[in-house]
Amino acid sequence: MAVRRHNRMRVTHPVIGPVDLDCQVLLAPEGEQRLVLFTPPPGTDAGERLALLRVVGTEQFTKG
Repeated sequence: MAVRRHNRMRVTHPVIGPVDLDCQVLLAPEGEQRLVLFTPPPGTDAGERLALLRVVGTEQFTKG
């Protein structure tokens, strides 16, 4: 059985700003492997902000 840990963290992206994410860490019983999942918390705009990265990530910005 894996050990599961959960917390919330804030990541600051240089273009879209701060994004709160739920972080779940699943640990293998031996502790040799872990799976880290980051998901947008329900009821927040984090999912919309992450969707912006699909567009922002393909654009080239220049100073005008």
